Amino acid sequence: MLYFRRLTWFIAGRMLLICVLVGMLVCGFFMAMDAANIYVVLNDGMQKRVDVILTRQQAEELNKYFHADFLIADEALEGALNGISAYSDYNITGFEYELTIEKLWAWPWDDFANCTVVERVPAIYGKVISSRRKEVSERIPSWQGGRYDITLVKAGGTWKIIGMQQKTILVEPDGKNDGMETEVLVS
Repeated sequence: MLYFRRLTWFIAGRMLLICVLVGMLVCGFFMAMDAANIYVVLNDGMQKRVDVILTRQQAEELNKYFHADFLIADEALEGALNGISAYSDYNITGFEYELTIEKLWAWPWDDFANCTVVERVPAIYGKVISSRRKEVSERIPSWQGGRYDITLVKAGGTWKIIGMQQKTILVEPDGKNDGMETEVLVS
C-alpha cells in the first residue's frame, strides 16, 4: 500500500506540474497573439489617422482601427474633415511616419489593453493649393506629434482604439531650431 501511495503522489505531482506549464504556455501564447494584433492596429490605425488629417481622403477606412465613439470625439479629425485644419490649404502628396510603442500590456482574459506610444511625422511633402498661394506660406506646418496613452477595446474578436490621451507634445524640427525636437508636457 505504501508503494501505491508513493506512485500516486508521484504521478499526481507530475500531472500538476505539466498542467501548470501548459497553462503558462497557453497564457503566453494568447498574450503574444493579442500584443501582435494590437501592434498592427496601432501602427496602421495611427498612420491612417495622420493620412486622413493631412489629405482628407479615405476617412471611412478609419472604422477598421478606431471605435465609433473615438471617431466622433476626435477634434483633429473633425477639424480636418470640416476644412479648418492647418493642412486644408495644402495638397499633401506624402509624409514620413514614425510610431514607437513604449509600453503595451494586454491580459489574455481582458477585453481592454493600455499602451503608451510616441508618434512623429518628421516630414510632410506637398504644395499650397493654387487658389491660396498668395494667402498662406509655402512652408507646410510641422506636425505636432506626441506621447499618447492609448486604450484599446476588443469587440467581436477585433481590437480597436477607443481612447487616446496626449501626455506630451513633440513639435517637429524646422529650420529655426537647428533640428532639435521640442517636447512640451501636457497637463
